[in-house]
This record gives sequence, structure tokens and C-alpha cells, in this order.
Amino acid sequence: MNRTSKIIGGIALLAFGIVWALELFNLININLEGWWTLFIIVPCFVNIFNDKHKAGSVIGFGIGILLLLAARDIILWADIWKYMICLVAVVWGISLLCFSKKGSCCHCHTTDETKTIVMDGSKMHKIDVSFSKQDYRYSGQRFEGAEVQTSFGYACLDLRNADIMDGAVISLDCNFGGIEIRVDKDVCVKTDINTTFAGVDCDCNTLQSDGLKTLYVKGQCNFGGIEIK
Repeated sequence: MNRTSKIIGGIALLAFGIVWALELFNLININLEGWWTLFIIVPCFVNIFNDKHKAGSVIGFGIGILLLLAARDIILWADIWKYMICLVAVVWGISLLCFSKKGSCCHCHTTDETKTIVMDGSKMHKIDVSFSKQDYRYSGQRFEGAEVQTSFGYACLDLRNADIMDGAVISLDCNFGGIEIRVDKDVCVKTDINTTFAGVDCDCNTLQSDGLKTLYVKGQCNFGGIEIK
């Protein structure tokens, strides 16, 4: 945490402590209903000035404000999820626009830079992308499968010219994000993806035939999109 963040956080906590103490001693009369939301608002506000990727902190700060408004009966608890979806959509949209303008926001990774686990005898790559845009390339590498999670982020798996194991599985968990998978024409892709307010676009070979390797893509996508081409 840099000096500016410490000063802002210190001032906010000090002000809250003093006001609460005055209220406890009945020296002032202030409605502190919903005070617990400050434990969300203050840290997120401080992190806005400290984090490299600010989208998460901005969303957390906004959710804290919404919870405070609901606690004070300014907005209805029953409607708070609607406000949260609007908040997430706006912040995520702005983040994607920023990513498209700044190439430095997209980081390219190779197979050596991803975590792997062994599952059913296959070496699975574990990919987790949040509030960022990441590009994973497997050209010339053995690919046996992957587990991909995105949350307010975008992940691209480039499997062109990769040695894909026949029957390899890519397991997806996409929430408020996007996933793109690129394959060669000699790969047959079979999909089994459950969607909620999301879309799946598969523009590749989906018919099995002799000489073609089969890649299975399964999982779920909520408030996002998956493109396979």
C-alpha cells in the first residue's frame, strides 16, 4: 500500500471512529444504520488508488454504497441485485473498452506459465482470469485439456498448431466474462455448455470423421459469451 492509500484509509477510519465515539457518548445524534458497510466501502475505496486493475475495487466500492443505501431504506433490498447488475455491466464495459485501447492490458502466456494438475491421467492447465484480458498460446505444445475460469475478464486459448490429445476436455466456468478458443480445421469440437443470459458461437468443425481429433468443451457461462473458431 502506497503512502497516498495509507493517508486516505487512515483519514476515513479516523473520521468514522471519532463520529461513532461522539454518538456513543450522546454528544451528537447521527443515524449510523448500515455502518457495517464501511468495512466494504473503505478498503475498496483505498484499493482504487492502489490496485493496478481497478475494476474489482470500483465494483466492490459501488456494491458497498448500494448496501449502505439499502440499509438506510433509500433503495429496496429486493431490488438491490438489479442495481448490482447495472453497476457490473457499466464497469465491465468500460474495462473492456480500456483493454481494447491499450495493448499492454493483454498478456500473452505460454504453457510453461500456467499451473497444471493431473486429472484422470491427463495434464490439465488451470487458467483463472479476473478483471483482465489474457492470451494463452499452445503452438507446438502438447495439449491434454484445461480448466478455465473467467470472472469479469477475457481469456483466449489459441490451440492452432498444437498437438491436441484426441478426447481432450476443456472445462469452462465463465461469469460476466468472455472466452475465445481457436482450433485448426482438423479438430472436431463437441460442446456441452449451459448458459444463462449468455451466448455460445461455435464456428468450427463439429462433425466427427476418421482422421479428426475430438475436443470436448463443456461447462457453464453466465452473463458472458464463448466463441469457438
